[in-house]
Amino acid sequence: MYWLLRSRLSALRDFRVVPAFLCLFLLCAPIGALAQSGAGATDGSGSVAQSVPDVPTGAMLDEHSEAVEALLEQPGLNIKQLQDMRSELVGLRNRATELQSSGQTTIRELEARLEALGPAPEEGTGEPSQIASRRETLNRQLGEARVPVVQAQEAEERLGQLIVSLDRKLIEEFSQNLVTRGPAPVLPSHWKVAFGEVRDLLQAQIQAAKQAASDAAVRTAVADQLPIRIIVLLGAVALTFHLRSRAGDWIERTLDRATRRRTVAWILALRNLNRIILPTVGAGLLFAALQPGAWMAVEPQVSYFGVPPPVWYLIGAGWLGGSLFAPRTANHRVLPLDNVEARSGARIILYLGLLLACDRVLAELVAAGGLSASTQAVLYLPLILVGSVQLLLLASLLRLLRRRISDRVASGHTDAQTVNVGLQTMDLFASLIRLAAFAAPVLAMIGFLAAARLLEFPLMKTAGLAGAGLVVFDLLSKTFVSIFSDRTRRGPDQGQGDGGLIPVFVAILVFVACLPVLGLIWGARPTDIVESWRILSEGTSFGGVTLSPVGFFKFLLVFVIIIGVVRFIQTILRGTVLPRTKLDAGGRNAIIAGMNYVGVGTALVLGISAAGLDLTNLAIVAGALSVGIGFGLQTVVSNFVSGIILLIERPIKEGDWIEVGEFTGYVTGIRVRSTIIETFDKASVIVPNADLVAGTVLNRTLSDIAGRLIVPLHVSYDTDPRKVEAILMELVERHPLVLEDPAPAALFMGYGPDGLNFELRCYLRDVNFILTVKSDMYFDIFDRFHKEGIHIPLPQRDLHLRTADGLQGLLASDTPKGKSSAESADPEHPEA
Repeated sequence: MYWLLRSRLSALRDFRVVPAFLCLFLLCAPIGALAQSGAGATDGSGSVAQSVPDVPTGAMLDEHSEAVEALLEQPGLNIKQLQDMRSELVGLRNRATELQSSGQTTIRELEARLEALGPAPEEGTGEPSQIASRRETLNRQLGEARVPVVQAQEAEERLGQLIVSLDRKLIEEFSQNLVTRGPAPVLPSHWKVAFGEVRDLLQAQIQAAKQAASDAAVRTAVADQLPIRIIVLLGAVALTFHLRSRAGDWIERTLDRATRRRTVAWILALRNLNRIILPTVGAGLLFAALQPGAWMAVEPQVSYFGVPPPVWYLIGAGWLGGSLFAPRTANHRVLPLDNVEARSGARIILYLGLLLACDRVLAELVAAGGLSASTQAVLYLPLILVGSVQLLLLASLLRLLRRRISDRVASGHTDAQTVNVGLQTMDLFASLIRLAAFAAPVLAMIGFLAAARLLEFPLMKTAGLAGAGLVVFDLLSKTFVSIFSDRTRRGPDQGQGDGGLIPVFVAILVFVACLPVLGLIWGARPTDIVESWRILSEGTSFGGVTLSPVGFFKFLLVFVIIIGVVRFIQTILRGTVLPRTKLDAGGRNAIIAGMNYVGVGTALVLGISAAGLDLTNLAIVAGALSVGIGFGLQTVVSNFVSGIILLIERPIKEGDWIEVGEFTGYVTGIRVRSTIIETFDKASVIVPNADLVAGTVLNRTLSDIAGRLIVPLHVSYDTDPRKVEAILMELVERHPLVLEDPAPAALFMGYGPDGLNFELRCYLRDVNFILTVKSDMYFDIFDRFHKEGIHIPLPQRDLHLRTADGLQGLLASDTPKGKSSAESADPEHPEA
């Protein structure tokens, strides 16, 4: 075991995790003891928290109002007291809101029952005694149900006013602390005070430990708990160092060998879980085994997985540095950095996490030990100085990262428009980091400790949140793209392909999820986040319809689920069910398109219902807009109805060869508004559906793909017509696409100006090959006529001259010089 632990610890020297854990353990020890010694004490106001009653009464509200007024008038105001009081009031207001919601539900149910009994009878007319008794009982219950709702409404209003007054005072105190100058930590006199207070605190802890060790009961309890604590300690060491290291090595080797995009996405998810879950469990077991407060207690109890809050910063820093920079796996690194730069970035993140953990430890020490302002300033100054150095290194890393991304844009590996917003945000953030790194130490040294802490530590957390959001975005994008994309990509850049709009939706989702955390980082309270969510959930009223983000997400969720189910059913019908039927391709497409219309309509109705929108109010609004819609969108509505008619009546269907006006081609799609025709030139013609329903359309393949072919031709007058007929019939009958029934025919159509006119008429099995068959016929006819000596006449024209005047002069002008007209005449035609 010794050699195993030694090998594991030596393997972890590069990560510098063990010294950080030991430092935090030593710092957390007095906190645990102080917190344990103060257990059971009252809060800062001297009152013990009470349970929230079911209904906030008027007397209780008056009591809280007096308590708030007394708290605000105290000379030595404590922000912790204000925050505790505000949290209690927010809890009461939330309870009042819940009572209103449940009471309104009861009131609606009672009103529905009364409505079911019918209208109340007029005076002088009676109704059956049972119905009258039931109506009286329901009216009494309705009045009783309205009483707590009215009380809850009044309580909510009064509590809201008290919370507003506390918020105003909290903002004033916070602003006052920022501008109030405290002790300057650079003065040696403050060092002496800080040294004395820290020494007294450590001596108190040592004295408490000595007293506990001198107690026989404590020694007996420690001895009884010693075996289980040793087992837990060994398990924590093995889990944190050995198992995590082995699992990480296996994941990295598997990741290097992975080629499919989906496999890479799942292995990356497993790597992130390994860097979060195993360190968390190991740290929980480690602090359970080494918990100082439990060792000093009379009856110590092992608290498993009780990870102190500062340790979470180390765990998060280790996960973020390894996942964001990936020092060991360059092929799957989120940021475009080399190995040296990646190791430097991971080291900066780890140091920032250690600084945030130390800040949390000091804050808890100040709260538990009651350290003076001068001691706080002296203790925080080294942290702020080291934090400034790390922030400057982080700003330099951001500048280097910007140059790397700019180089990728210049080389064409990355789209400039895609990263433009990110580069601008990175420049702004780097400028803020440099400003805070220079301003925070100066403010801390002259005594503005609150302002210095506000500048530096929330900025570190913001940088960590941005990096965590980038890691989560990268992981979710790769996972969703691998699930919804059928393509796989191999090589070192696998998984980086274009995923359509999936990265956009993932980015929006991650950004929205980071907003509450960003608010908490910069001073917002959890109650503020809950209250903001409540305001967003309530939404705003518009035309009698309440619109809220929660309702929109419900509508979107139901709509996406139903559309997904419809697409799944369409896939099954298209690939399994419909091919087994006798329907043609057009009929199958009509069924699929009709199901799509029905699915979209159903998804809209159910989504609106899930969002809580009143369809009657929407109907009223739609009725008010119906006139304008009728005039403004009548063409669109006409085309939509015509599209439905085309799908039901099916005068044309996908794959048909049609002629509309001057356009001829195949129908490639029938949409909601129009039909798309692909011409033989591979051009797409978009025809409104109303033109196809109301106009004249030639459909060559409506009922049958067979069609007639006519081949016109001419032969000279000296050709035997019977011989031409026999040749044509012989040629047409041996073509494989010509039908025998109806039989083909070679027709003598008459005498033309240049020769005899014939037409070869036949029916083809598939009219789509009409041009091919016609070309084949002409080739065969040309070859056969050439063998048989049958001539195809050239066009002939007779020229009649009414007068010969000027003809001799015209001929003379065309005669070459030195020759007479007689010499230039044609010897074979002297009359010319």
